[in-house]
Amino acid sequence: MLKFSFFLAFGLLSLFASAQDCPILPTPAVYQPTNGQFVCSGNLLIDPSEITPNLKAAFTDYALWANNIQVSPFVQNPMVQFKKLTNVKQDSYSINIADRITISYSSEASCFYAWVSLLQLSTQQDGQLSFPKCFVKDYPEFQWRGLHLDVSRHFFTVNEVKRFIDLMAYYKFNTLHWHLTDDQGWRIEIKKYPLLTQVGAWRDSTVENHYTTQPRTYNKTRYGGFYTQEEVKDIVNYAGARFINVVPEIEMPGHARAALAAYPQYSCTGQVQGVEGLWGIFDDIFCAKEESILFLQDVLKEVLPLFPSAYIHVGGDEAPKTRWKECPNCQAVIKANGLHDEHELQSYFIGRMDAFLTQNGKKLIGWDEILEGGLSPNATVMSWRGYEGGKAAAAQGHYVVMCPGSHCYFDHYQGRGAEEPLAIGGFTSLEKVLSFDPIPPDMTTADAAYVLGAQGNLWTEYIPNMAQLEYMTYPRTIALSTALWSETKPTYEDFFAKLTTYHFPFLSAKNVNFSKSCLKPEIKTTRALGWGILIEKLPAKGIIAYATVLADIKAAKRKTKTVQIIVDQGPNLPSKEMDVIAHKALGAQIVFQTPPSPKYDNGSLTIVDGQLAARPWKGHEWLGFESDSVSFDLVFEKPIKVKEIRIHTLHDPNSWIWAAQTYMITLNKYGCGNGIADGYSTDEFIQIEVKDKHVKQIHVTLYGISKIPSGEPGAGNTPWLFLDEIEIR
Repeated sequence: MLKFSFFLAFGLLSLFASAQDCPILPTPAVYQPTNGQFVCSGNLLIDPSEITPNLKAAFTDYALWANNIQVSPFVQNPMVQFKKLTNVKQDSYSINIADRITISYSSEASCFYAWVSLLQLSTQQDGQLSFPKCFVKDYPEFQWRGLHLDVSRHFFTVNEVKRFIDLMAYYKFNTLHWHLTDDQGWRIEIKKYPLLTQVGAWRDSTVENHYTTQPRTYNKTRYGGFYTQEEVKDIVNYAGARFINVVPEIEMPGHARAALAAYPQYSCTGQVQGVEGLWGIFDDIFCAKEESILFLQDVLKEVLPLFPSAYIHVGGDEAPKTRWKECPNCQAVIKANGLHDEHELQSYFIGRMDAFLTQNGKKLIGWDEILEGGLSPNATVMSWRGYEGGKAAAAQGHYVVMCPGSHCYFDHYQGRGAEEPLAIGGFTSLEKVLSFDPIPPDMTTADAAYVLGAQGNLWTEYIPNMAQLEYMTYPRTIALSTALWSETKPTYEDFFAKLTTYHFPFLSAKNVNFSKSCLKPEIKTTRALGWGILIEKLPAKGIIAYATVLADIKAAKRKTKTVQIIVDQGPNLPSKEMDVIAHKALGAQIVFQTPPSPKYDNGSLTIVDGQLAARPWKGHEWLGFESDSVSFDLVFEKPIKVKEIRIHTLHDPNSWIWAAQTYMITLNKYGCGNGIADGYSTDEFIQIEVKDKHVKQIHVTLYGISKIPSGEPGAGNTPWLFLDEIEIR
């Protein structure tokens, strides 16, 4: 066992304070500091004559919530006065702090954004308020700046949703996408159909651990909850007072098990089933017959008056066609309407809802699957499976909201440590979120005009309570707000310094259970001179400190063994244990004939670094290939003796990832071996025995299944191949 210690000086964070003159996040377009401070009593006097009563009420409530600042009207000699702007960019505002504070604004929303920025500029000491004298000019780059909240998998109370909204407003988000229905729970009262909440809002069991854990076990406690229509109105009004638009999502035609538990006659089979307690995708969806469509339109008739939002989200994602193919009612609809297949039947289904919403003065928005089979005339597309759906919709003249899983899924892991709470998988770091741009580089200027903005998505399969919701949301949400608001984004180092100096203290004061993963040191593995790997502990990016070399592990002429390294992560953080397999391919050069996907290209060393990936999978520990085959060469500095080759792949059908099915291995120029799995392999480990050979190069080709089988998530699509360690023994 190798043991190392290292003290990470978190006090170095304070060195950044002097360099960060502006504490406002998201970063404003212009910040010009001048000398001195504007100091006043803790009671902030404002002139309400040029703002609406709604704004005055919002200022009073929000200042008290955010900073415990009292606000009072005082027309004669106010500390804060307001001026209306015209002929400026949408939602522009400015703040001028001199002998008094002047807020100039173009809209009610921009006036509120100015107020939030003013609160972020404030400090309090001994009952006095202090603001730096400065000039701020600002406006948002994108108009849709959203967060998605799934309350179907796990339910959050009215007060918890309001707290979520308050924190959103502090970082200038303006859209809450409220995911109210799914297989695991129906959360909104519909008076015409009371069983939706009497039955559909409650499940009798909930799967424990991760979806992929075998054998599965269940918590048998009855679980659920729902919002009355009065509670929905309360939340919508609360959000509106903070200039946040609430977009409801009523899932259709898929993710319908909770609704069908209450009203099974709207399924294809009529079979009575309970509300689902397992995560995933299920064959039983709404039947495409007329009765089901009219049922959902009845539901929408009660939903629409509760939400001033122009948009209504209808889902449209992950709807297996298994039942539709076998259903005489669905086949009759296909025939009667001259449709070619079940994909066009889904477009017909969504098109009916599009027409209904249009007739009622609303706009339809759905996940990018609504493109399949043809896009409805007035539909807006929310692109989650990468950028491609958004690009296709924009090219057809449809508006788009980008939320690719690569950058915008906050149910992914954010820290590399084993102490991170259980998550669905993947890896989306704070730095990656900040780098997000809703407009991909290959999009034309004309098509880019259709991109409304973007949002972060919080799916709650593995987020059971408010504390964990906040942990997964913050601080990544602050990075997203900066990516969507700021026309010129700060560097990660500048953002990190501002975040840790000003905003971590704010989150702590509000008792937000935010993640501190970004403060932890990074364990970096590089190829070592003379064959092997070098493991270093670096400070978290953005913190100035020296690196410490933990181990220089060489595999040449050494029997394979596991070396354990214990890393001291610093004060108040648990030690990190690392197991490194010292095999003969450590640090080998990899030449890819099939390059990894940019989404999961973590460097070729990932598969020869001696470190096995954890389960559930984290995106930074794998190489991912959006292909049904992968070819590459391992090239060694000098010949090595080979007796055994071990290849680690990943099998997670819920993430569209399937294990390798067949392989072909060639040593130098001579065939070594090949293997064929029996049927669909779920074995993540391939072991190949080799007669003693001295080789300098090994060619590996792995083959997966060409299409995901029927009944599995993503059926019909090409699955991913994920690789981890290639061991040579």
